[in-house]
Amino acid sequence: MTWARARDFILPALKDGAEDDLLDDIARGFVQLWTGRHAAMATQLVRDPASIHCWLAGGDLDEILALMPGLEAYGRAMGCTHATVDGRKGWARVLKPYGYERDGAELRKVL
Repeated sequence: MTWARARDFILPALKDGAEDDLLDDIARGFVQLWTGRHAAMATQLVRDPASIHCWLAGGDLDEILALMPGLEAYGRAMGCTHATVDGRKGWARVLKPYGYERDGAELRKVL
């Protein structure tokens, strides 16, 4: 899926209309774009602690959840020890069955 298709899922979650900055970060490899047919997510690798961090997601919830194992596998392959998620408080309930626990303002899972 190209950005043109993922755009409708990601933009509602993007703060401050920073679409150009996001596109630049994707092009430079600083941000990974994960896509399904009806959902998309954006992640970035964080050094300390070594984590894959999901900070944007939108679209069909079932597809977002279906993307998570691939995101986590990629994080492990890149040396990450954790996966973290930013988002609304409701994500804590949704992701708890998948091993994510509240850690301050984020949700965190040991990989």
